[in-house]
Amino acid sequence: MGRAITVDDLYALKFLSRPRISPDGQRVAYVETQIDAQKHEYHSVLWMASLTDGASRQFTSGPANAHSPVWSPDGRWLAFVSERAGDAQGKESSGEKKRSKGKPQIWLLPTDGGEAQQLTFMQHGASAPAWSPDSQQLVFNAAVGPEDEETIDGKPLPKVRVIENLWYRLDGVGFINERRSHLFLIDRAGGEPKQLTDGDWDDGEACWSPEGTRIAFTSNRSDDRWVHLGNDVYVLTLQNAELRCLTDSQLSCFSPSWSPDGRSLAFLAEAKLHSAGQAYVYRVAADAQRVTPTCLSGDFAGACVDFTNSDIGDEHLAPPPAWSLDGENLYVLASYRGATQVFGLSSHGENVQPQVLTPGDIHVRDFSIDRATQKLVLLIGDPTHAQEIFVRPVQVNGELQRVSHANDRLFDKLALSSPERITYASVDDWEIEGWIMKPAQFDPSQKYPLVVEIHGGPNTQYGYGFFHEMQLLAAQGYVVFYCNPRGSLGYGYDFAAAVLGAWGEKDSIDIMLGMDAVIRQGYIDEQRLAVTGGSYGGFMTNWLVGHYDRFKVAITDRCVSNMATMFGSSDVGWDLSENNLDTTPWEGLDKYMHMSPISYVQNIHTPLLIMHSEQDLRCNIEQAEQLFAALKWMGREVKFVRFEGQSHGLSRGGHPKLRQIRLQHILDWFANYLR
Repeated sequence: MGRAITVDDLYALKFLSRPRISPDGQRVAYVETQIDAQKHEYHSVLWMASLTDGASRQFTSGPANAHSPVWSPDGRWLAFVSERAGDAQGKESSGEKKRSKGKPQIWLLPTDGGEAQQLTFMQHGASAPAWSPDSQQLVFNAAVGPEDEETIDGKPLPKVRVIENLWYRLDGVGFINERRSHLFLIDRAGGEPKQLTDGDWDDGEACWSPEGTRIAFTSNRSDDRWVHLGNDVYVLTLQNAELRCLTDSQLSCFSPSWSPDGRSLAFLAEAKLHSAGQAYVYRVAADAQRVTPTCLSGDFAGACVDFTNSDIGDEHLAPPPAWSLDGENLYVLASYRGATQVFGLSSHGENVQPQVLTPGDIHVRDFSIDRATQKLVLLIGDPTHAQEIFVRPVQVNGELQRVSHANDRLFDKLALSSPERITYASVDDWEIEGWIMKPAQFDPSQKYPLVVEIHGGPNTQYGYGFFHEMQLLAAQGYVVFYCNPRGSLGYGYDFAAAVLGAWGEKDSIDIMLGMDAVIRQGYIDEQRLAVTGGSYGGFMTNWLVGHYDRFKVAITDRCVSNMATMFGSSDVGWDLSENNLDTTPWEGLDKYMHMSPISYVQNIHTPLLIMHSEQDLRCNIEQAEQLFAALKWMGREVKFVRFEGQSHGLSRGGHPKLRQIRLQHILDWFANYLR
């Protein structure tokens, strides 16, 4: 029997990401991230694993992080991004070198061994390298705009920001109004990069056509681009700089990839309005001009992005669809009924359900495929295992083989809880899916406190992702229940869109009926019920304690409390008016306040811990401040914990020490009321 998981085990975890298979299918490059316990910082290095003999070795070293590996098509080079210091080559001046120092730049590393060479020296850094088919050039992204803040004696002067666009900042990034991201081209041997795109918009996600004469990318160049977010797919012909917009601006397009014959592009997209996060696979001709693309997965209930929640990664990845060698099939990552898996589907749009290639109760967070489309390399986790690297043949019945063992030493010591799946009926006769996580050495004759966890979004899903936080609660003797109420992804568009304009109404009933289904199991102490959640889960926590007196204690994290003020304080708050409530606060204040937990604050008698990051631009900290001030004014039992310098994703990728402190606050608050 292993030991219980602890808060400190966060520092023992190894976070794997970006598995990239070599073109010949013989090796895998990937990123391994650990927390430096002395500096309380994340440190990322590249690893290389052989798929022939299973041997793995660390491929980069040094104090600087290395990430985002990309193989050259000839397999001889690995491009990656790092902030390490390097020497300028060729025509770069010492001034350029000085300005680029400390910024993420693109490096090249010979795959048969040797020293890494710095390729770019961009003033604001470089990212997203993509190789030309002949391995002689790379296209990459770099910001264009003013230099960094003025300084005197090394100290920055206060900055004045002039804002003219509605969308001018982004959570986890900060202000985005002064710089634009554009595409650049550089030779593998180095030299001066050539800027390929320009303008008052952002361009990204570049990919080369098979013959190497065109580059596809995504960009929003519409007149209302700072209000209606969502990219079109473009193709740039390098020889004559001809630029063609393929799509009709009705979709939010991302993750494009070329067909093997260069005649088509597949990509992922959501509707610009009322999408409910439901992403589909589309196909469009490469010579099209602003056409409506063909949807290839319209009858599929899954959402073609990894929207399975986990607290060991802060990204919801959407790898580009991978084409089969003959162009007949596409392979795509999709969230479906609590799992994220790789599915195969026809590239022609026949009304055929996608076929799952990675069955099981698992969370596939990322994948890549070799040039011959014979092998899939996968990043897989589940509720009792952090993500590791696996490989399997593309064929449906192919055997899954483990490649990495980064977390075996830790997980072999731990006694973890395997969740039990349940389903139950809710209002409108909708079936809701949920999971119960029990303490180790569970005794059904005993009575246990229950913690209800609520996911964010609402258009994401709980399921088979690994959750350190939930395992920690189970290890403390709590039964943990989590579910996918209406609004969650993985169950089709109608299910996901059911909460548009109706947060807190029937979705709250879905959660409460799930809690009652667990109570009917007979091992829950009804006097010791707790609820917690973050983002939309924080909204729902506030809503539930404002409408029910059944909970002994609650914790609301990075919450929403006032929809009306969120309109102007969130980085994308105005999105509420078109994608959720169909009105503005000044035109429909009653509707906003009906859906705002602050309207019911006088009903909150449950002891409430409020946790919020001070640099959260998605759910601004004023949401927490309003709630705390109201409850404190009324003399209710409330505590407010603020995390300096952190953004919305603190629990999944924020400062390691503050993540530990956050978890300890959760344990202490629940222990005060539930033990």
